[in-house]
Amino acid sequence: MKENEPCNRSDDKGHPRIGIYTGRGTSHSWLWFAEVFDRIGFFDLAFLTETELRGDALDRCDVLAMSGGDTFAIAEGLGPEGADKVKRFITHGGVYIGSCAGAYLPLHSSKEHLNLFNFVPAKIGNLTRTLPEARGLREKFCTAYGCAYVFHPVREAVRLTTNGFAPFKKAPSLDAPLYGGPPLIAGGSAQVLATYSGFTEKTVFLVDRKLASDTLLGKAAVIRQKIGQGYLHLYGPHFEHPRFTVANQLMTDAMLYDLRLDPVQIHETIASEEIISGEACRNLLKDIKREISNARIVAVGLETLPVQWTIGNKVYETAKIREFIEPVWRRIKPLEKLNRMRLLPGQAGRLLQVASETTALLREVKRDLKSGIDTLYKAKDLFERLNRTSTLFLEIYFRTKRMGNSGIQELRD
Repeated sequence: MKENEPCNRSDDKGHPRIGIYTGRGTSHSWLWFAEVFDRIGFFDLAFLTETELRGDALDRCDVLAMSGGDTFAIAEGLGPEGADKVKRFITHGGVYIGSCAGAYLPLHSSKEHLNLFNFVPAKIGNLTRTLPEARGLREKFCTAYGCAYVFHPVREAVRLTTNGFAPFKKAPSLDAPLYGGPPLIAGGSAQVLATYSGFTEKTVFLVDRKLASDTLLGKAAVIRQKIGQGYLHLYGPHFEHPRFTVANQLMTDAMLYDLRLDPVQIHETIASEEIISGEACRNLLKDIKREISNARIVAVGLETLPVQWTIGNKVYETAKIREFIEPVWRRIKPLEKLNRMRLLPGQAGRLLQVASETTALLREVKRDLKSGIDTLYKAKDLFERLNRTSTLFLEIYFRTKRMGNSGIQELRD
């Protein structure tokens, strides 16, 4: 297949199996990937922790999606073994989609842990030894990078111009949100797919506008790099953000364009898995709904409290809590309408236990905050449990959808 020739994958070969990294260092934005793939009908999703990725999980995937979060924590969590697994996956024909932190990860770096992932000959354009004056959101403005800093000139929607690469021809320009992702300076054989070309009425400036323009405009926003038989697609902005449908489509088109001709077909039926329906399904969903509803109620109350937690290199507000809860809540009703679920042994029990522990911890955090008690360590535990609750539920949800989506209605905003 030629360098820029599409793979022409036929529908009868099935949908790609997509691994979404949900392990150490990730933020809630991995849920955006799940949302987009759900909407377009790609249900063969696997949610991978760092332990699973270091194992053989990628052997059963065509695509690896790496979301935003704490790049240093992701690199440290994966370690040398994880880096080797990711590189092997790509060179053997896999497609890596990196967004924000996932885009920083495979760039060339001399820093410990990050230097394990020197896959793409590109640099970042927002690195400085002397920090400029912050004009807003100081807590999200910069991250230490050795003796230097990575600074973020703007947030929210920015304007992008595409370069005419086949899947991107559908949109000469588009908007996509930027939440700490890099402006890229491509080198070597890296191909620029889109550049930062302007700002929008929704752009929030964290530095002087001229400096923001000098730092971003004209730099690469999306690059494509071939390694062996596979490809990396690196996105500075969040093309997977569910509210930006043009960006979603371009990201998906590019993924399919570079998908290998013989996608992995792993639709295994595990002998011990079970399908529950009728009253048993209704009772289980009632229990899940009760726990998630309780968590939502406490989370809404927490949003009235002005608190932020710095966990690793990321700042979390109380509003981030519902970013994990709402995707679960919105998917309970479709399962109720279907009235059946496909589960692995013990999966329901683990979900209910973790959801219950999450709700209890939410109540503890709320109580401690009102009492003036430091909640940093509980908040760290809370976000880990929220992440686990979302993962356990979505594993059941997508396993059920792979069984057959008859009766499952379209999710609506």
